[in-house]
Amino acid sequence: MRKVQVLLGLILAIGAFVGVVVFNRITTPPTYDVVVAVKEVPPFTTLEQSLVAVDTQSVSPAIAERYVLADELPVLIDSGAVVVENLRPGQPLLREAVASGANAEKVSRLAVAINNPDLVIMAVPVKVDSLPAVFPGDAVALFYANGSVQTQQIVTATLSGPTPTPTPLAFGAISETQIITTELQMPVAKWLVNGVVYQLNREIRENPDYGAPGKDNEPRYIEGDVKSLDVVVARGEAEWLTFALANGQVQVGLLPAIVREQVETNSLPATTGVTWSDFEDRFFEERGK
Repeated sequence: MRKVQVLLGLILAIGAFVGVVVFNRITTPPTYDVVVAVKEVPPFTTLEQSLVAVDTQSVSPAIAERYVLADELPVLIDSGAVVVENLRPGQPLLREAVASGANAEKVSRLAVAINNPDLVIMAVPVKVDSLPAVFPGDAVALFYANGSVQTQQIVTATLSGPTPTPTPLAFGAISETQIITTELQMPVAKWLVNGVVYQLNREIRENPDYGAPGKDNEPRYIEGDVKSLDVVVARGEAEWLTFALANGQVQVGLLPAIVREQVETNSLPATTGVTWSDFEDRFFEERGK
């Protein structure tokens, strides 16, 4: 009887061990050979073998789709791929952080911007919820807005009556100089500056899974949302953008690629802007008064 109990115990122990192994295989994500940076890599650096290494990491397939894998690395290097975002040691190389082919040539041109005295790279803080999907090399419009709506009603009135007759001046009299003041009614909005995105600056924070049991392959730092854009603008526009950032709100708009050349030459036509009075006029005009 005792032998039977020992045998049953062994069978149960073996079964439990097999069950744990099977459970771990089912629940553990598959492993991938992920390309990671081995040193600090600044934006617009040509991708080279000495800058990266291959690390086997256990991640979900959805996460692996965002990473550059080992078998893709030779093709990127041979094509002259360019890193478009700052990389830190140990950070996996994301597909969106690399430009290749025609895109690599496009973003590489921006790297010479810092050597052009007629261009300035400005940091533009952004909010993720109001930011279009922009990438380095995209042409963008920067809109300035200031003021808030405080009115409680919109009123329009039409004055009727006889046309006033101007009083003739006496012979030899000199008319007084009239000063006409134009009042700008807030709020206002103005398409102010155009530029080309140099790089996206993301929030860098500690990875809560770094060093956790069973998560040896987790990086120490992970990237969060985009916090600001580095935008290349004409030197003459830098003061306007600085004023806008210090005294109002700046909204980023994505421009079509066909106007990229006009943005680079600062030749897009200016706009008149919008004020509260303009809104009132348009409101009543389209309403038919």
